[in-house]
Amino acid sequence: MAPSSVARSLAAIKRYQLPPEQIDMAILAAINVSLCLESNASDQVAEGFNRDIAANGRLFPCRR
Repeated sequence: MAPSSVARSLAAIKRYQLPPEQIDMAILAAINVSLCLESNASDQVAEGFNRDIAANGRLFPCRR
C-alpha cells in the first residue's frame, strides 16, 4: 500500500527540517490533497474542511 499524503508530508517535514511555523501548513495541505483525491476532486469537501479549520482556529488564542 502506498503511503498517504499525510505520511509523505510528515516524512518531508522531517527530511527538510521545516521550521515550526511551516509544519501546520504542510500538514493541512496534505490533508486537503487527500480529501480532494478521496472525493473525486469535489471542491466542497476540501472547502468544508478549510472552513471548519478557520472557524475552530479562531477559538484558540495564539500565545507568543
